[in-house]
Parts: sequence; structure tokens; C-alpha cells
Amino acid sequence: MDIADATFVVTDVETTGTSAEDHRIIELGAVKVRDGEVIDHFQQLINPQQSVPGRITKLTGITTGMVFEAPPATEVVPRYLDFLGEGIFAAHNLSFDRSFVNEELRRAGREKLSNETLCTLRLARRLLPGLDSKGLSRLTQFYDIDVDGRHRALGDAEATSIVLRRFLSQLAFEHEIDTVDGLLRFQHQSYQNVRSVPDNIEEIREEVLPDAPDVPGVYVMKNRSGTPIYIGKAKRLADRLQSHFTAVESSGARKRKMLQKVRAVDWTTTETELEAILLESRRIKSEKPRYNRAQRRYYSRPFIRLDTAHEYPAVSWTRRLEADGAEYYGPVRNTDQADMMVDIVGRFYRLRECNDERLHLGQRCLYADMDRCTAPCEAENPEAYAEVVDRVRAFLMGQDPSVVDRLRERMQQASQDLKFEKAAEIRDTVEQLERILEKQRIAAAPVRRHNAALIHHDNDRDARVDVLLVRAGRFEEALPCTVPLSETQRDRLREHCEAVYGATDEPPSTFSKRHATEIRLLSHWTYAHRDELSVVRWRAGASPEAMGAAVAEELAGAPAPTS
Repeated sequence: MDIADATFVVTDVETTGTSAEDHRIIELGAVKVRDGEVIDHFQQLINPQQSVPGRITKLTGITTGMVFEAPPATEVVPRYLDFLGEGIFAAHNLSFDRSFVNEELRRAGREKLSNETLCTLRLARRLLPGLDSKGLSRLTQFYDIDVDGRHRALGDAEATSIVLRRFLSQLAFEHEIDTVDGLLRFQHQSYQNVRSVPDNIEEIREEVLPDAPDVPGVYVMKNRSGTPIYIGKAKRLADRLQSHFTAVESSGARKRKMLQKVRAVDWTTTETELEAILLESRRIKSEKPRYNRAQRRYYSRPFIRLDTAHEYPAVSWTRRLEADGAEYYGPVRNTDQADMMVDIVGRFYRLRECNDERLHLGQRCLYADMDRCTAPCEAENPEAYAEVVDRVRAFLMGQDPSVVDRLRERMQQASQDLKFEKAAEIRDTVEQLERILEKQRIAAAPVRRHNAALIHHDNDRDARVDVLLVRAGRFEEALPCTVPLSETQRDRLREHCEAVYGATDEPPSTFSKRHATEIRLLSHWTYAHRDELSVVRWRAGASPEAMGAAVAEELAGAPAPTS
């Protein structure tokens, strides 16, 4: 029989202990899989007719009270057998689950299971010899499986079914096994008969990986001729490289093909993860390694433009950052988000949307009739208009939550009116808007005036604090510090603040695509680490010495390292 035609019943039991003779099943869960799809589920709590130990409750969340009124195994197991039918009984660590089911059958005076059996733990040992652990928890982590209800019977059965489907795909690709007989034989195959790791991978594991440092950096994989074929970044080079060369056998086809060509790996260390991100971006675009799909070219992302050089500013979006007196915010992800931001400003703040020619004609337009404009063409009041612009500026810097609050009110009203599609549409807008505004809140300034020291408290390195100096929206340099600061570090901090913020040259009149890309990468990084950051902003006119002192004062208030 072909595997595609077989039915696998992936089963898991939760029990009061580890001995099938002395302990009992408290929950039975199963997932029925056919041709790579889940077609049915089974789940039932069982009264074990004995108390549930505290350690089991702590692990599973199942209490004695929960199973007190549940049916006994004599009622549940026959229903499970009907669900199992002629399917293949599959489980992770098969002997454990099968022994408990068979013991319950014995107590009920019934025959043991006669179905074909498959153990995903056995498959893991043969297919993933490089993985440090073959337990279900490690496999779900390795495959990035999101388990709903871990350590409950159905949740573990569902996770095991996903692992099984990964294994079946790998067996078909690597070992050309597509029949049930071949699959059942493979789980008992001796390890030496399973294909070994290629020599080049084994050599890298033994000779290169032990030297990889546990610091941020960028690594380069090269082929036989020394040409880079893949460039990546890492917060910890040792861990990242280990993940590439562990369990290679279960990687995707493209990655396996790449790893077959790797003959050398080298790396460049950086002080911080952010520097690694920026260096990776530059090197990929410069060297264009064959197996890097993303970041091979610079893309122009949209910025929100507030034309503050005009007496009556308007909001639009553009892909270029110019020295034209306007304020630029962002960048945002794409033109859809840019259009959304401009539309929200129009709807909630009613800035003009007409062009300058129409404005000077003094003729009321459609936007005014729609109440989407304060009509400065009719009622010239620059002071009142400027107040609205200030509110728009606060919104674009993430400091005015009123728009999000009003959108949430509209979403709730739409839901109450049973207009669920409209409510869902507003919800999606709110989620996008919150992410954009949170990034802007951290910067709290237009791009060209984003001058700040970002103080990153690295939770993985107790005494380490990184001071990241940003000028005109661009990362300039990083200063690793320890808490508390030494006098030498204070002097160094003042010197670097002087060099960055005391520079007399203005930001470039036009930012290049590389500059815009690195502004975006900085924005993404600050958003991802927002809970670990404190910010000291440098205002125009303030002295660099004062900036250095402010950063030192902020660091003095940082929590002391834990031993």
C-alpha cells in the first residue's frame, strides 16, 4: 500500500505515572491522518479510579476533580478502537502509549492491539542523528511547531502528527520510501545503514564550529572556489552556525543543496546585533550570494511627508528624503500602508488635500464638502491651521493615541451592529497602525531630526549595556559599556558624543537607497527590542557634552547586574 493511501492514527495518552501495570490513563487523544491531511480527532478524559499525583497535575493541568466524573477506561477504550479501525497506530515513544492501551484492554478482557505500529521517536533517531535530543519538545522547537495544549493528549497527538508528516516528506525525498511496508521497515533499520552525513558537513562540524565565538556577527559560507554562496547574521554566531549544521538531513531541499556545496565558513564579529544586521545587508547587496533570496537589492520604501515649509501644510507620501524643509516620518512597509496613513490624517485631522493652485484660487473643493478639510481656501487662519498641524505631528510621532482610540470605538460599534466584516476591517487597520506608531514613538522625531542615544539593556548579558548613537535617523556607532560606568568609560562616552553630535556638517540633502534601507532596519530593530531600550534624545542647540552627561546619568540609573 502507498503511504498516501494509508491511515495513520497518531495517539497520545496522559497517565498517572510511568508503569502501565501500576498506573492508569487519565486522557486519551488521537489524530487521524490520511494523505498528509488531518481528517478526524479523538479526545476524552478518563476516570483512572485513583488520584492524580501532584507532579502529573503540574505537568498536564489535569486534576483529580477534572476526571472524577469522566467515564472509565472500559467505556472509552472501545470507542477509541472504533476510531482506530484498521489504521496504523502511531505514537512518539510508541512502547509507552501502546503498553497503557494494551493494559486497559487486558483489564477489560480484550485482546491486545493487532494494528501495524509506527514510532516517530524511532524515525527521529534515524532521520535526525545530528539533533541533540529526539523528544517531542525538542522536535516541536526544531520544526517551529506551535503546539496548542502541550502535555495534553490531543495537543501532543497533533504535534506528533505534524512531525510525522515532516518525516514522511523527508523519507520520500531522501530515501525514496513511498510505501507502508518500506516505512515500517525503515523504523527498525540499523543506524549504520541510514545514509551518513556528507564529509564536508562532518569536517565543518569538527574543525570549524568549535571555534565559532558566542558573540554577534556576520558569517559567510563559501564553496570550493572560495566564492560566497550564503551570508547571514547572528546574535550569537556559535548558536546560529550550529543550527545550520545540525539535523541537516531534515532541512529543505534548497538548503540541503546549498550545504552540499559549502567547503568553508568564516565570520566577522561585531559589537552588537544591530551592527550585524546592517553589515549583513551591505554584504548581501554587494556580493549577491546565490542562496540569499532576500536583501539582494535596495528597495525604496515610502516615507510620510508633512510639508511644513508651506503656510498650510499637507500630508503625502514619497520614496525620497529631500532637504526641502518638509518633515519625513517612517519609512512604512509599502504603498498600502502609506496610503492608509495619508487617508487617516485626512479623515481625522482634516488637513487640506488640494494642490497649491486650487488653494490659491480660493474655491471650496469636494474634500471640504465631505468635511475632510478645514477649508483654508475660504477661511484663512494660519494660526488655527498650525494647531491642527501640531496634532498631526504628534500623531506621526506616535504621541497622540486618540485616533487609535476612536477607531477602536468604531470597531466595537460595528461589532454591536453585527457588521462583522466592517469590524474586522477596522481591526486590521488598528493593528497595522499600532505597529507603525510604536516605531515612531521610539524615534519621537522626523527622520532628519532623529538624534538620540539608544541604550540597550541586553538581558542575555547581565553587566553589558550598549549605547547606540543615532544621528539624522541613521546609526553611527555603538559603545559597549558595563554598569556601573568607570571613569574611563565616561570620558569615552563624552568623546564619542562630541564626535557624533558636534559634527558641523548637515545631513545629506538627499538620502540614498542604502541610507533609507538602513533607517528601516534600525526602525525594525528598535521596535523588536523596544522593551529593552531607554532613549536619551539630543535636541538641536544642546551641547554634545550635555548629551554625554545625560547618557551617563541614564546609565547610572540602570539596574545593577545580578550575580
